[in-house]
Amino acid sequence: MDNRAFFNKVAFDWDQMCRHDAKKLRKIIELTSIKAHSKILDVGTGTGILISYLLETSPYKVVAVDIAENMVLVASEKYKNDRVEFVVKDVMDFNEKGFDYIFLYSVYPHFVDKDALFYHLSKLINSGGKIVVAHSESKEKINAIHAASEHVKEHRLPAADTTSKLMAKYFIVDRVIDTDEMYYVSGIKK
Repeated sequence: MDNRAFFNKVAFDWDQMCRHDAKKLRKIIELTSIKAHSKILDVGTGTGILISYLLETSPYKVVAVDIAENMVLVASEKYKNDRVEFVVKDVMDFNEKGFDYIFLYSVYPHFVDKDALFYHLSKLINSGGKIVVAHSESKEKINAIHAASEHVKEHRLPAADTTSKLMAKYFIVDRVIDTDEMYYVSGIKK
């Protein structure tokens, strides 16, 4: 079963399966210092966990992309807002440009070729724009959860230093947090 099939299968139960700490989500948004009227890409939006927090920053537009149509269906039922656009597509095939911020919240381990991912996203973001890879849990906890699932057991969250080195090819890394509370790596487009 590929990622699309797996996430379509679990989409309608996802919000009961996965809990996200609101304080940590607010901290991720706070660390990013999002400017109002920004254009934001939410990669792997899933059921839209991050969208309500992004909307609090008064964006011009949030584009929420996910490979699994059932995830997007669940998310789109939650958010009837003109500033949110939902797209069912593999982000590697998504080519809209002009983003001020790109978020990869709770999705990064599911990309096999992380270098290709950063290269592709670097083409979608404005100069001076910020990319954020974040999880509201520790790397160890995320990897333990994945290890317990047959489908995603190989989907590992690398050390933040590893991510920052990959990211540094395309972005100026400005913050790295890898603690027992959260995982956060951000960079500014060169």
